[in-house]
Amino acid sequence: MFEQNKQSELTSRQKEILSLLRKGLTNNEICKTLNISANTVKAHLANIYKILEVTNRTEAVSTKADEKNFSDDIKKDLNIIFLKKNDISAFPKANGLYYALVESLHQYHIFRISDTAEATVEPAFSIDVSAAEDKDEALFLSIRIGSTHEILWTTSVKISSDNILEIAQKAAMLLFRHIVLATANIKYTPQSPIPYWWYATAHCNIKFENRSKETFNYCKDMLTPLATGEIYSEQAAYTLALVYYIAILDNWGNSAAYTKQLAEIARKTMFNAPYSIYSQMVMAFYNIVIGNKSEAIAYFKQVIEANPQTIIARTILIQIYMLIGQNENALNLINECERLIPATAAQTSIKQGKAFILLLQGKYEECINLANQILLYTPKATVLRLFIIFCNNKLGKKVESEVQIKELYEQHPDFDKPYLEQILKGVNPQIQKLFMDNLQNLFVQK
Repeated sequence: MFEQNKQSELTSRQKEILSLLRKGLTNNEICKTLNISANTVKAHLANIYKILEVTNRTEAVSTKADEKNFSDDIKKDLNIIFLKKNDISAFPKANGLYYALVESLHQYHIFRISDTAEATVEPAFSIDVSAAEDKDEALFLSIRIGSTHEILWTTSVKISSDNILEIAQKAAMLLFRHIVLATANIKYTPQSPIPYWWYATAHCNIKFENRSKETFNYCKDMLTPLATGEIYSEQAAYTLALVYYIAILDNWGNSAAYTKQLAEIARKTMFNAPYSIYSQMVMAFYNIVIGNKSEAIAYFKQVIEANPQTIIARTILIQIYMLIGQNENALNLINECERLIPATAAQTSIKQGKAFILLLQGKYEECINLANQILLYTPKATVLRLFIIFCNNKLGKKVESEVQIKELYEQHPDFDKPYLEQILKGVNPQIQKLFMDNLQNLFVQK
């Protein structure tokens, strides 16, 4: 039903060539217009045909696959159906876990969940659920795309304690994560039971895990039409706000312009859905950027209360607590995250919080080691690089510090003192002074 999404989008150059094809230009004329070789044109055409699933230029010119019309699609629900494979009600703990799991998924306010097949509705995902038929009670879960028989992911959730709610929340986080991964790996078509707004947000969430300016631009281009135009998707607006927030944090361009864009997204989300957890998340991002960290904390707390599975709210809140000097609150939240959140879901974010705690505790070698581990997965994360430079300075390791500074400027050529001041805006004055005093060698080379 779905194909793997190796190249689901035309590149800007491919769109340019397709536009010239539609104007009737020959290959030679395209070469002259774009100042590229004949072989390059042929290679682009081959890729265009493959992406559009056509065999020649006539079919490519007539297809509209590269021109998405969101107006009807935006209204589509993201339908999920739970299918019981045995009589779960005969197993009290498993039955309780099943209902707690469904309730936990409802708290994301994204899915339309049912446990009865509807003849007129094809689900985006089917989740098979069954209870273990032995004395060790457990719930077995499998995710399938739509109504197909292809199993994407399966797991068994052991009921190892009487805290059914906590077990359900962990299981919900894992299900949510694998639904996002499955969505990101399909090839979207207008006939898909998965709505485009969900495909775009899931696709960008996974792609953006490899933080870079290139992925920022890619995600911005994909999400902007869904978040700022007449057609509005709450999920797309939230994801785009997160993209801008990280772009500002990691210095990927004009921070003032990005802050203005973030403000506009915040305005629109609050106008459309002021009480939504996603609007509150957007407001939290915006308040962090403008230095109003106490307001951001209030928004994040509201989000976590409404949906305890919201990993991003928890991990960013850890960082804010540390920046304003509330280390005890930060440590408590780190411990809570390690207990509640599956390790694979937010390992990097929690480790970043731990690295900051180690820095503030004066455990500089440990901080450097942990920050280097995280940089293996997010090599362009500015804040982590600053942690390492800070710690090397404190340890008197001038050469190591200079190596990291060189790497920082290679990754972020526009890095300057105002950017560092922007990161520290609203931070506890003592911590702010500590960072500014110990990172002065960053600007000697400028």
